[in-house]
Amino acid sequence: QALLVSDPDADAAAAALTVRCGNFQDPNSHPGLAHFHEHMLFLGTEKYPGEDEYNRFLRDHGGSSNAHTAGEHTTYHFRVAESHLHGALDRFAQFFICPTFDPSRVEREMRAVDSESTGYSTEDGWRLLQVMKSTVADGHPFRRFDVGNLETLGGGSPLETRRELLEWNRQHYQAGAMKLAIVGRSSLDELQEACTDLFGSIRSGPGEPQKYGAAAWPAEKLGRRVS
Repeated sequence: QALLVSDPDADAAAAALTVRCGNFQDPNSHPGLAHFHEHMLFLGTEKYPGEDEYNRFLRDHGGSSNAHTAGEHTTYHFRVAESHLHGALDRFAQFFICPTFDPSRVEREMRAVDSESTGYSTEDGWRLLQVMKSTVADGHPFRRFDVGNLETLGGGSPLETRRELLEWNRQHYQAGAMKLAIVGRSSLDELQEACTDLFGSIRSGPGEPQKYGAAAWPAEKLGRRVS
């Protein structure tokens, strides 16, 4: 599904795509894989193999980008000078069509995620989150560690981790699990044409259902103070 917004007065263009999967869908063998997968999509596609191609294009044209992995959703977004929307959309769409998960970049990016995880450990908000997680039922994925580090991502076997990435991408990154929004000066007809041309090759399918073995907090754990 796509939401298109035509704004003739817009001084910048933007797009966002949300996938209905996140760290709750991490495989038990690789906690943090969804977050790591988010990182790897920025590091090259078959059409644009340069690892900085996407971000360089945005920087060169007054833009920026970011992404966020949550429990049940992962969102990618960018903004760019309006006249360069098509070029940005083309590079963006390739994230969801033909990411390479370049083997030469897997281990290095694991270390980047590991460093991010270490940095979080000193933040008060992060520590409070871990306290909340400790109250969650054992069978619910919110209880698990979800950022990833060298140990959980399989730092000793990057090729095996890459195989896991490819399979996880195949299962979860399907068109039926995605919602896209685009805003620009172009007419709705022009935006629709660009959307169809650039995103139409995304793998079809509904995505994986989100089912959990237990409620996050059983009734007897609700309404309690944690100290």
